[in-house]
Amino acid sequence: MRKVAILAAAFSALTLPVFGMGSGGGGYGMGGMSNSDPGFEAYSQAVRLIKREQFGEAIPYLDVALQAHPRSANILNYEGYAHRMIGDYNASLDYYNRALAIDPDHKGVHEYLGELYLQTQQLDKAQAELATLTKLCPNGCEEKDTLTASIAKYQASNPAPAQPVATPVPSVPVVVPPASNSAG
Repeated sequence: MRKVAILAAAFSALTLPVFGMGSGGGGYGMGGMSNSDPGFEAYSQAVRLIKREQFGEAIPYLDVALQAHPRSANILNYEGYAHRMIGDYNASLDYYNRALAIDPDHKGVHEYLGELYLQTQQLDKAQAELATLTKLCPNGCEEKDTLTASIAKYQASNPAPAQPVATPVPSVPVVVPPASNSAG
């Protein structure tokens, strides 16, 4: 029995890093799933594929995990992330909104939603997500830092159009020629 407990602890220690995203808001755990859970293996495989940037391949596994846990904001966040990374922005937005309906304070979703808005040229909405993260993380957090850096990079690459400078039009006197009286 002691051997089983040691093996379980070792498995947990080895797999813990697998469930984080590494950069930003995806580093959320299994959300109460255990290895006897039907969605556990699918979720684990999806996260492994995402970490290898095999986003399209991860989606079917996320779908299976979501069927087992339809109210998991973490799985919905990963669904949004994977869809965004393959360019399916409409599906991505839907998954992020569904995740926020379950957990309005999910920092990872706010970060990734901000990233989606940058990818779709909606800086104002990305800044609104950053404002939300600022409220959620008054002492700072990785999600806020990551989105802040992404917004700065976006702004450097997409400078705001310069406002036209109004140049004064010189006043030109209007000369009206005298009327001619040619009778003739």
